[in-house]
Amino acid sequence: MALRNSLIIGLSGTTNSGKSTLASMLCKVLPRASSICQDHYFYEPNDPRVGRDQEGNQNWDELQAIDMDQMMKDVNSWIQMHQNTLQRTYLIIEGFLIFNHRSLASLFDKKFFIKIDRETCAERRSKRTYNPPDYPGYFESKVWPMYLKNLEDIQDQTDIEFLEETSDLDKMLEYLHKTIMEL
Repeated sequence: MALRNSLIIGLSGTTNSGKSTLASMLCKVLPRASSICQDHYFYEPNDPRVGRDQEGNQNWDELQAIDMDQMMKDVNSWIQMHQNTLQRTYLIIEGFLIFNHRSLASLFDKKFFIKIDRETCAERRSKRTYNPPDYPGYFESKVWPMYLKNLEDIQDQTDIEFLEETSDLDKMLEYLHKTIMEL
């Protein structure tokens, strides 16, 4: 059982695994819940802080592409605002690299990671629009290899609960909600 009333839940996973949708759904069913989405912290296209490969293409699938300093400031601001609350509050933080940032990963009361297979991931990603747009071959050369690398980098965090994505979001929401309410 948590010793404080402000709980921070991490919801990570493969790109296009349903993280944002589930975070939004959780905010509707958990009382006094809010969320922070890692996608809102990407640097702008052509920002020099975003790494480039040998061909000069930017790599958006590594922590270097995200303003984690600002994200941490926003998370810490939420913590300060809610540290003495009398009613339980929840912060749902979602993003594909939230557990790879060790300072952020240390703040979570519960960590969930949603996995989907390569084919499903590629299919879903092909239907989305990104800024900047994925260049031909980006999924094969960056997205999936970086996902595997980033996943390997968090294997030492034994407190992550890995979940296989299902097409039944209501069932997954029900499980997440029940688990979080038991904290």
